[in-house]
Amino acid sequence: MERPSKAKGLDETMWESVLKKDQFEIRMNPTYKSILFQVSDTAGSEGKPALVLNQAELFELLHAFLAINRSFNRETMYYEEEPDGA
Repeated sequence: MERPSKAKGLDETMWESVLKKDQFEIRMNPTYKSILFQVSDTAGSEGKPALVLNQAELFELLHAFLAINRSFNRETMYYEEEPDGA
């Protein structure tokens, strides 16, 4: 998987962690309105990384994507969220 510092040739400091779990991490770059979805090295059925999410993890993932979208659109929230989505 490509490291954030190599994605589009950008510095790693430009990527902000939005959600970090054992199996994956989501980072965003607000300057370029881009997201980086990194999957752990755990091999799946064909030697490729696999990601299995339960309902709670899926909800957290959707919540993280909505937070990223609000950030890209510069929407103001009534409360401030922690970087891990908690």
